[in-house]
Amino acid sequence: MNRLFRKALFAFMAGVLIALFASGSSAVFAQSKFSQEELAYMPAVQLIELFKKGETTPSEVLEAQISRVKKYNGEYNVSRRDLVNELDTFNAGKVNAITFDNFDEARKLAKEADERYRKGSARALEGITVGVKDDIAVKGWRVDAASLLLKDSEPRTDDEAMIQKLREEGAIFVFQTTVPEQYISPMTWSRLYGVSRNPWNLYYGTGGSSGGSGAALAAGFCTLATGSDMGGSIRIPAAMNGLYGFKPPFGRVATSDNAYETYGPIARTFADLVLMQNVVVGPSPKIHASIRPKLDYPQEYAPIEGQKVAVAYFKNWIKGGLSPESDHAIDTVVAALEKAGAQVERIELDFTAESFMPTYLRGLMSTSMYSIFDGLEEHRDMFCSYVRDIETYAGKLTPQNQVDAANLITKLHQDVQRKVFENGCIALVMPTLATPHFPADLEATPDKAAQVHGKTHYSTNLVLTPIWNLASRYPVVSMPVELSDKNVPVGVQIVSNTYDDLNAFRVAYALSKVIAPLYRDGRFPDFRNAK
Repeated sequence: MNRLFRKALFAFMAGVLIALFASGSSAVFAQSKFSQEELAYMPAVQLIELFKKGETTPSEVLEAQISRVKKYNGEYNVSRRDLVNELDTFNAGKVNAITFDNFDEARKLAKEADERYRKGSARALEGITVGVKDDIAVKGWRVDAASLLLKDSEPRTDDEAMIQKLREEGAIFVFQTTVPEQYISPMTWSRLYGVSRNPWNLYYGTGGSSGGSGAALAAGFCTLATGSDMGGSIRIPAAMNGLYGFKPPFGRVATSDNAYETYGPIARTFADLVLMQNVVVGPSPKIHASIRPKLDYPQEYAPIEGQKVAVAYFKNWIKGGLSPESDHAIDTVVAALEKAGAQVERIELDFTAESFMPTYLRGLMSTSMYSIFDGLEEHRDMFCSYVRDIETYAGKLTPQNQVDAANLITKLHQDVQRKVFENGCIALVMPTLATPHFPADLEATPDKAAQVHGKTHYSTNLVLTPIWNLASRYPVVSMPVELSDKNVPVGVQIVSNTYDDLNAFRVAYALSKVIAPLYRDGRFPDFRNAK
C-alpha cells in the first residue's frame, strides 16, 4: 500500500509540474538558492545567465530590490511637495534616492521577462532593472529637474533615444532617481525632494547631478542606472558611491546637440558598464549630433603590459593640494598599473580650479543652460541657494564667453596631446574629486561645507570633472579604487584620446583585475551615519 501510494503521489506531482510548465507559469521555473541581498546586488551579466538557466527570475530580483527600497530609502511619492521647511529633516537617516516608483508596471514587465526566458526569446537586457535619472524623458513620466517651479509639469509624451534603446532590449524602468535642482550642484539635495545620502555613510553626499542613480545602485535598489554628464554628473556619483560610470565623447550616445552634455551608463561592475553601454550607444534619428556607426565595446581587452599610461595628481588644482584620500587613491592606481605591467608616466597639467572653472562655467551658461535664468528673478524664493548663486551670470554673458571657452579647449587639448598621447601613452589616470568627503546637505546650511586640509572651498573647485565636458571629445571611464577612513568610496578618472573609447575601457578592465572590487566579499554599504 505504501509503495502504491508513493507511486501515485509521485505521478500526481509530476502531472502538476508538467501542467504548470505547459500553462506558461513561472511559479516553479525558479526556486532561488540566493538570498534577497544577493539578488539585489548581483551583477546584470550574472543575473542574465541565471535567468537563462532558470535558477532565478526577473520577478524574484525585482521583489528583492523593492524590499530594499522599502527598508532603506524612506518616504517618497509624497505629492511632490514643497520641502522648503523640511529640507534637513525629511527622510533623515534614509537614502532618499527616489522621486517616484513604477513598481506596478515593473511587476508586469518582470512577469513578461520571466516568460521570455522560459521560451528562450530574451533580449540583451531582458528583465534587468534600471533606475532612470530625473532628466531623461520616459513616456508618461514627469521631468521636473527637482524644481518647485516645474513640479507640475506635464508628463512626457515620448521616450528619449537612450530610453527607447533600453526599452527595446527589455530593460525594466523601476523608478525615477533624484537630482539637484536644475542639475547644477555636485551634491543631490533640493527643496522639492530633500537630501539624498550615501549608502556607504549617510552623513556624506551621494554626488550630483546623477546622485539618486548612484545612491540607488549602491543601496541595491536596482541593477543598472542612467546618468547624464555636463560637468561630471556621472563621474562624481560614480566615485562617491564606489561605481563604474562612463562619460562618452560627444555624440557617441544620442543625447542632445549641446557639446558639453552626454548620457551614459552607471553600474556596480565593469562588465555591467560594458553591457549597458553596448545597448545605449549608437546613432538615433532623434539626435542630429549622434555618431555613426555604432561602436562595439568588448567585455575583455588586451593586457596593458608594456603600455605607457600617464598619471597626474593635479597637485596645483587647489592651493595646498588635494586631500590625502585623493592622493592615496592615485598611489593605489600607480601600484596597480605597475602590477599589470604598464609603464607609468607621471605628468602634471597646467590648470588650476581658479583659472579653469570661471571660463568653463561662463561657457556652459552661454549654451542652452541659459534657460535656467527663466523665472529666476520673478520666482527666486522658490529656488535652492545654489541655483540663485548662478544669478551672477544673468545678463552678463557675452559672445566673448564662448570665444574664451574655445580658446581654453585649444590650450587644454594641446597640453594633453603633448604630455600624454604624443608621448605614447594610451590613457591618462587622474583624480575625480579633491576630497571624497562632502556633507550630504552641502551648503544647505551655513555649517555644511567641504574642506581640504582644514580649508573650506567652493564646491565647484573641488571637482576635477568639468575639464572633460569642456574638452568633450575625450571619453572618460570612472572607476572605484578604495574606501576612505570614513567608509566613503574614492574613485579615479581614466581618459583616453579623442573618440578612442576602447583604450579607456582597456585600462579600466586591466585595473579591475588587480584592484580589490567593491560589492563583493563583504565590501557592501552598511548605511552607517557618522561624521
